Amino acid sequence: MQRVTARVQVRPEIARVEAYVPGESLDAFSARTGVPIDRLIKLNSNESPYPASPRVGKALGDFPNYNLYPDPDATALNAALAGYVGTPPQYIISSNGSNELINVLWHAFLGPGDSVVTSPPTFSLYTTATTLAGGEMIMAPRRENFDFDVSAVIAALRDDTKLIMVCSPNNPTGNHVPRKDIEALLETGRMVVVDEAYVEFAGEDALRDSPIKLVPDCENLVVLRTFSKWAGLAGMRLGYGAFPTWLVPHVRKLQLPFEVNLAAHIAAHETLADLPFLKERIRLIVAERENLLTILSTHSFLRAFPSQGNFVLLEITDPRLSLNRLREKLEANGILIRYFRTPDLARHARITVGTPEHTEAISQVLTQIGRELELAGAEPTQTASVAG
Repeated sequence: MQRVTARVQVRPEIARVEAYVPGESLDAFSARTGVPIDRLIKLNSNESPYPASPRVGKALGDFPNYNLYPDPDATALNAALAGYVGTPPQYIISSNGSNELINVLWHAFLGPGDSVVTSPPTFSLYTTATTLAGGEMIMAPRRENFDFDVSAVIAALRDDTKLIMVCSPNNPTGNHVPRKDIEALLETGRMVVVDEAYVEFAGEDALRDSPIKLVPDCENLVVLRTFSKWAGLAGMRLGYGAFPTWLVPHVRKLQLPFEVNLAAHIAAHETLADLPFLKERIRLIVAERENLLTILSTHSFLRAFPSQGNFVLLEITDPRLSLNRLREKLEANGILIRYFRTPDLARHARITVGTPEHTEAISQVLTQIGRELELAGAEPTQTASVAG
């Protein structure tokens, strides 16, 4: 058959959207570098270094009815989630990852000429979702240490601002946003969306003080959560959120039927039935985060930022070391971390917290880089940034 040319094109605004670039997969990295998969250390996507609760695998294997659809209303799942977060089930919506809820919310509220305010550097998917919905992203600067500046956010609001997006702890900087700042944003009357994908790593005080408990009394608050990070279920794509009841039916209309697959329903129930086990995993990750911070801080050519997530942001402070060189050294040892394409993070990278063995592997590479810089003396090397 002769080649046929399409006589239609995608919408111009879609063609202009810069696609969100996720962390490179093990298969892709192995194919690009030639390093065998069994030698790789994947610390680029904030996944847990530990598998899910053993109960999950057993329950999935024992379940006989995958030929049937899951409950479209997710009644049992939402009730279990409500019990976990302490918010009544009528406020809960489960989803195919929390990213789905971001996309749905943006399409529910935004049209051409509407704006969203957020504080970069933060999760770049917020900007992608805003553009796809026809809106404009307004950037409110953070403080020098990347702390959230609530005054800057309020000052950035415009008449056309529909949503305020807050990531807490913030990805990739790790800063937790105090509840008083969320309450100040709520006073503006705009819809405030708080992404708490990493809140389980921020400590018991952060969980107790989470704004998720304010949702029943605040008609302009949405709080998003996920099982991807703390529960080791990134591959299951299970997210959820707490929404004011007036908004729930509108969000549900924008979801496709059976968005949460049956295996994810099962995995969530088994995870929530095994919380002591998962809390110990969280404790191990938090302890290793502090160990990683300590090790990074011993190298004079780096600056490591304190974090309340399961990751650490670092900055290359020595002009003799380029980000390209750091990446080359790590990749030669099979270590994947996250690099960025924006000017504000051109000299930064993010490391997911792994196991003690993973931290030791990073430490060895950094020690080698330090020795090379000592040998090079004051002779500068070219500084460059990479896309990632």
